[in-house]
Amino acid sequence: MTDRNQQIRVLIDRLSRSAKVAQALALDDTSRLLAMALLDLQTTLHAASPDELANFTRTAANVVEFKQKVPANDAAPVESGESIQNGHTPRLG
Repeated sequence: MTDRNQQIRVLIDRLSRSAKVAQALALDDTSRLLAMALLDLQTTLHAASPDELANFTRTAANVVEFKQKVPANDAAPVESGESIQNGHTPRLG
C-alpha cells in the first residue's frame, strides 16, 4: 500500500468516527456532508471511475426507499420510491 493510500485510509477512519458522532448528535446536514466526503475519499482510494460512480448512484437511487420531505420552496414533494430517472432528485430526510 502506498503512503498516499495509507493517509487516505486514516482520513476515512477519522471522518467515519466524526460522522457517527454527528449522527448521534442529530446533526443531519453535517452527517450528510461527512458521508459525501467519505464517498469521495473511498472513490479516490479505490480508483473508481466517474462512470462506475454514476452507475452505483443510479443503482442506489433505484433500491433505496427515500423518505418524503416537505420542500422548502414551491416545488412538488418527491414521493417515496421516486428516483432521478423519472426527473426527481430524491431528498434525504
